[in-house]
Amino acid sequence: MSGNVTRNVARNTLIDGINGHKSSKGSDTSLEMRQRETAQYIADMILELRNMAKSVQLFQVMVPLEYSYYEAFAVANRVDAPAGEVERLRELSKASAEFDAVPEDY
Repeated sequence: MSGNVTRNVARNTLIDGINGHKSSKGSDTSLEMRQRETAQYIADMILELRNMAKSVQLFQVMVPLEYSYYEAFAVANRVDAPAGEVERLRELSKASAEFDAVPEDY
């Protein structure tokens, strides 16, 4: 989707949510897609506000907006780890800790 189409979809989703409308699609996938689109729209709007604050050196306003931008961007661009990957990373972490515990003379 182009940026404008994504923004329009997210804007409509946001407005529908504010007005209490529910999507006819009740699936989790649809909800997740709407959440990501809405988060991207919010991130775009926050970035515009952050840039406005930065342009006039309103750093006390800019910094919290920047944090908010990163939070919204993270939701919009979330990457889910494949099944089993988290456990694999834990095993690698344990192996790394064990390796670090081995004396240097070994």
